[in-house]
Amino acid sequence: MRVISQDGTKDFPYDSSSVSVYAGCINGRVYVRMQLCGYDDSVDVADYSTEEKAKKAMEMLRVAYIGMPIVMQNVDISEDVAREFERLKKCGIMVQTENQPSKIECISNAIFQFPTEEELE
Repeated sequence: MRVISQDGTKDFPYDSSSVSVYAGCINGRVYVRMQLCGYDDSVDVADYSTEEKAKKAMEMLRVAYIGMPIVMQNVDISEDVAREFERLKKCGIMVQTENQPSKIECISNAIFQFPTEEELE
């Protein structure tokens, strides 16, 4: 999944980044920062007036990530697996086709852009 900054100028791979909320001292704003794994520098990707709004945006990011679909072709799943998909709220597409190999594919081309302050009201 790709994560886009609030202003649309920065683009990060979510799977190889860490994301954190930082209550900065600049104008009393609360920032969401991303850091690519293996790099020392972090980058502000969003800012909000309150920590609650920043946490709400972080929750929206998590929901977007766990909501990415899984495609299964010619795969029989157990009741336990079906329950786990329901628990995780994953979207799934199961297809039965003739003469095709079995496969499971996670669709990871989702994009999440941090919402503006107004979009969280």
